[in-house]
Amino acid sequence: MPPDHFIQNLERLQTELPHMAARAMAYTSLWMEQYAKPNAPWTDRTANLRNSIQAGVTRAQEDEVEGALSMGYLGFGESMEYARRIELGFVGEDSLGRTYNQSPYPIIWPTVQLAANQHIFERAMQAELQQFLGTS
Repeated sequence: MPPDHFIQNLERLQTELPHMAARAMAYTSLWMEQYAKPNAPWTDRTANLRNSIQAGVTRAQEDEVEGALSMGYLGFGESMEYARRIELGFVGEDSLGRTYNQSPYPIIWPTVQLAANQHIFERAMQAELQQFLGTS
């Protein structure tokens, strides 16, 4: 490969890299959402809380990309107040003044940890780079 082709490919890679990272984060976010919904460890009578689990790319700039996984937001600023209590647990008081503990049933943080441990973003970036280089 002539040196000028190498430089051109590096310049092209520099231009394309933020787009690759955004696509890899979009894939990772979708993976987390698809994992979290069926694996949430609680019984959900209405499925509202389970259906409120969402993920997506929240920032994609030249030098950084960010994704998020959330639960309990239905859109238009409406939130499900009990989502935090389900995820984190809580201490409450009943109408007779007795204190009780509600155990947590976490899904958000365990899903993020699983995605990190399984290198989902890194694998998606690797696939993006292989496609760019034509080595897939």
